[in-house]
Amino acid sequence: MGIQVQQLIYSILTLLITGAAGFFLRRLLVGRLRQTVLDDWLVETLGVMVILLLLALGIVVVISIWSISNLQQLWHNFAGNLAIEKLANYMGDVWTVILSAFILVLGIGVGRTVSKIIIRNLAENRIDINMRTLIGRMLSFVVLGIAIFWILALWHLSIETPLAILGTITVAFTFAIQDILKDLVAGFYILIERPFHIGDEISIEGGTAGILTGRVEDVQLRATKVRLVSGEEVTIPNTRIFSTTVINNTFYGERRVTLTITLPQEQYDREQTPARILGILREIEEIIPKPEPVVTISGYTREAVTLTVRFWIVHGQSGVIADALHALRNAFAEAELTVKESAGAI
Repeated sequence: MGIQVQQLIYSILTLLITGAAGFFLRRLLVGRLRQTVLDDWLVETLGVMVILLLLALGIVVVISIWSISNLQQLWHNFAGNLAIEKLANYMGDVWTVILSAFILVLGIGVGRTVSKIIIRNLAENRIDINMRTLIGRMLSFVVLGIAIFWILALWHLSIETPLAILGTITVAFTFAIQDILKDLVAGFYILIERPFHIGDEISIEGGTAGILTGRVEDVQLRATKVRLVSGEEVTIPNTRIFSTTVINNTFYGERRVTLTITLPQEQYDREQTPARILGILREIEEIIPKPEPVVTISGYTREAVTLTVRFWIVHGQSGVIADALHALRNAFAEAELTVKESAGAI
């Protein structure tokens, strides 16, 4: 009897020591893992695993403390009149439940960690936060789905029926919202490739509305919102943007302006007139010196000569065009001035 009391004391001490060591190691592990990209759910799961592993080690030590004959006697006393086969099946079911819960918790933790890593890494590519979050959640659901099918396999349940039902629902749902899905796919392309950004000025074919020109206000998965030069806000489905030519008027910072000047024949000099026009343009500070302004002859009639003037300005400085027209008008009072290309400024 004294030996059994001594074994009991040793067993309790062993479990207390391994349990305390498990909690201590869990604290160290969780503290270090929280500094990584791992999700808190997965970190806590790994911490619990450390405790359980050390407790299992303690149980093994306890088993070694008690002799095999004593364990057999305790087992028979515990089993009593229960059928050994039923008890074994019961213990097997309990183990399957524990393993299923562990796989589910681990799947949630891994899925959330994958989502967190994807969102962080895609941020380096300047992908929109909504797009990053969507991709991360989709991958998280994929990992969770794998965990669920794994659990079904543990319980020896057929996965053919769930897969068939899921496939039927997916096909029906996809057919019902195929137009929306087209917009979403186009939205994926726009958010990943970034042909334009919020604040850019774009021009796009608007069908019966003609060419739509405006500033991008928002880029969503289904549609892009543009504020037109006339002040209206228009929502353009991403499918249209994906399937037509889009002109990004602000991709480069410099914009070209084209003017035509029609002068009477008697006021035109082949050498002096172009030089005079270039001199006037160089006096306007807002006109970009490189590329240099250019003056070419674009038309002759008996009474007049038409000159084409091209120069470059910074996008958004549309007032420079008015300054150039005013200066040229003062220099050539009888000339006809026309803006052919106004740099598309809003």
